[in-house]
Amino acid sequence: MNDRPSLLRRIKALLHHLLEASDSRARQVFNLVMMIVVLASLTQMVLEVNPDLTEIERQFYQELEELFAIIFLIEYLLRWWVCSDLYDDFQHARNRYIRRHHRDAPVLITAHALRVALAAKWRWMKQPLSVVDLLAILPFFRVFRLLRVLRVLRVLKLFRYSKRLTFFSDVIAERAFELTSLLTIAGIIFGMVAVAFYVVEHGQNPDVTNLWEAVYWSLITITTVGYGDITPATSAGQVVAVTGTVLGMWVTVFMTSIVVTAVNERMFHLKEQRMERMAERLKNHYIVCGMGRVGHAVCETLKAEGCAFVAMDSKQELVDEAINRGWTALCGDVTEEENWARLGLAKARCVISTISEEASNIYLILAIRERRPDVFLIVTGVDDNSENRLLKLGADRAISPEHDGGQHMAYTALRPTAINLFDLALKRDHIELDMEEICVPATGDFVDVTVAEAEIGQQFGIIVVAIVRGQETFFPPANKKMLGGDTLVCLGHLDDLERLRRTIQSS
Repeated sequence: MNDRPSLLRRIKALLHHLLEASDSRARQVFNLVMMIVVLASLTQMVLEVNPDLTEIERQFYQELEELFAIIFLIEYLLRWWVCSDLYDDFQHARNRYIRRHHRDAPVLITAHALRVALAAKWRWMKQPLSVVDLLAILPFFRVFRLLRVLRVLRVLKLFRYSKRLTFFSDVIAERAFELTSLLTIAGIIFGMVAVAFYVVEHGQNPDVTNLWEAVYWSLITITTVGYGDITPATSAGQVVAVTGTVLGMWVTVFMTSIVVTAVNERMFHLKEQRMERMAERLKNHYIVCGMGRVGHAVCETLKAEGCAFVAMDSKQELVDEAINRGWTALCGDVTEEENWARLGLAKARCVISTISEEASNIYLILAIRERRPDVFLIVTGVDDNSENRLLKLGADRAISPEHDGGQHMAYTALRPTAINLFDLALKRDHIELDMEEICVPATGDFVDVTVAEAEIGQQFGIIVVAIVRGQETFFPPANKKMLGGDTLVCLGHLDDLERLRRTIQSS
């Protein structure tokens, strides 16, 4: 007997995963199947009204309709079951009530606990999509057979199953208060215009013989449809028509502005969610902190190099600009710990901070080194003293854009030809020359031989500028033996460099 509650809980959890879990693959399949069922039921509803159907065909469509209704009924009941835990809610409410009102009669205690437990169910039943589900199955019961036209509402069930349609239903739900208020005002205006038109036109206009015709005219006028089958016959009727048209346009403009604003806000949230999903999928990527002018240049370079990266800035306008450029960018403060999980620090290859505030960089270094001591970390320094402090705290590189930029300008003036050569190697705009780092594997044909013996220059047309081994750098490297783990700094054509990289890695 003790296994029965646990079995029910497992079944309920399974059904919740199938019906409600947003990231469930099973739910995606279920939604697709239910969309097909809804479309099939609508097709059946259209075909069954054909007067030329035989009795056998009518019977077939009737049985098909009952099958669809049973499917929708079972779905409704299952969703009602999994929306909350009635037993746990009842027990919790009962125990809580007993602690506060232990002298009350058991009937009152039970009634209160049951009311609290059913409140969650009732909240679910009041949701718009739940109401649509209920209206779709009511014609199945004999008492409501006269409401068979409600089966048309089954098309609204697609809002539950389709993410694209769910987008619009979420927008309406978010603006339910504003839309409800505006519709209430529109209903009052509609009633006033209908009554006024009936009063001034009844007896004067042969097309207005009862209140329903005035209501009909008011509806098509306020909605600016205007079929023209009923027109005002008096001056007072024309005044009512003009007033109704102006008020109808006013309601339409306000409702449109509410919906458009909600859609824009929803699109912003969806864009953020898409960026976060893209960031979650990144591996061995670069993290850029700050999207100012320096951060923008860093991102452009990484993009040109074909490197995976994600950027973060606290200014939304800079993030929007980055997203419009096709970059993966998130809005947030890098000094807040929860944002490092969003940026995927655990899987990152390198962190580049373009933030100029030294205090922020100090906190950033400490926070990153606590989580990823091995990640390569580059920060922005203000001056030489600042760079030294940041390096002592744990940064791998501390670079001052102003100081290094000034030095580069001075060296360009002093040695323009030499500096131009390195500029060509570092810029992807000039594909005829490139500078790359190539790692030497632990074993292979390029281990324990010199650069000259490997004939890299003769076979590949590559210049090996330096060999980096730990903290040591060897210039020139021609007579220096290459060891496993060394990094070769090479200069040459991009295709030749890639050919050398493949040869070394496969040797």
